[in-house]
Amino acid sequence: MRSIFTTDFWIDFIQQKGAKALDAGLQTLFIVVLFLVARYVVFRLITRAMEMFVARGEALGRIASMSRARTLGGLLKSISNYVLMFIAVFMVMRAFGVDLLPILTAASVVGLAVGFGAQKLVKDVISGFFILLENQYSVGEYVTIGASSGVVDDLEMRTTRIRDDAGRLTIISNGDITTVINHSRGPLIISLEVGVAQGTDLEQACATLRDLGVRYSEGRCGVLGPFTCDGVAAMDATKVTLRLVGRVDPLLQQEVLLDLRKRVRDALMENGIQIA
Repeated sequence: MRSIFTTDFWIDFIQQKGAKALDAGLQTLFIVVLFLVARYVVFRLITRAMEMFVARGEALGRIASMSRARTLGGLLKSISNYVLMFIAVFMVMRAFGVDLLPILTAASVVGLAVGFGAQKLVKDVISGFFILLENQYSVGEYVTIGASSGVVDDLEMRTTRIRDDAGRLTIISNGDITTVINHSRGPLIISLEVGVAQGTDLEQACATLRDLGVRYSEGRCGVLGPFTCDGVAAMDATKVTLRLVGRVDPLLQQEVLLDLRKRVRDALMENGIQIA
């Protein structure tokens, strides 16, 4: 064995280490290039998939589709970027001869501890992902979640923000959402109950309401069909309640009801029918 104080020893040492360093450097360069190419390809695939998703269109319009696509696309790109980066770092460390077993063991212990401490956060994020993936609701739709009702103001991976009719903002963790009532999917059937005095000619009253329902639906934005009089919904000693039923756009429900009440009152008064 040669002494470390000889010139030949240090020349051989530098040559060996230099060759290993050069080899590790070339492997690192290859890994970096491979990482960049893989990330580019994955990002392009995700972007293309989201573009196809938006291009398909939905009944609720392209705005909702684009919102979902941006959120899902951003999440998928972030996850894929971290996964590829994790793999690349470990490949570089292996190229430099680093023993990965102690690092993986320590990472497992740390990951387990963080997992126990962040169970709620993970649950919220996973629930948010499936809400978006299953298209349970979108921004701008009117929903009821638990005891909160209102328009979805914002939909994020961890929380859903709902603004009620009074303008109050409710923030709900996605992991706490178990039941969702979406009022904005498809036509909404609404009914308007009208009380008339006992002794009123019910045939005349129903005919007046039916005529109003047909005329009201013609050219009225938000009404998806003529309103019809279903007949007597209830009665007591002082009045008879008639029911007017029709289909409307969910987003215009309140506007249609307010306008329809006024028109019903005017029509009944014009025909001499007493409102009770």
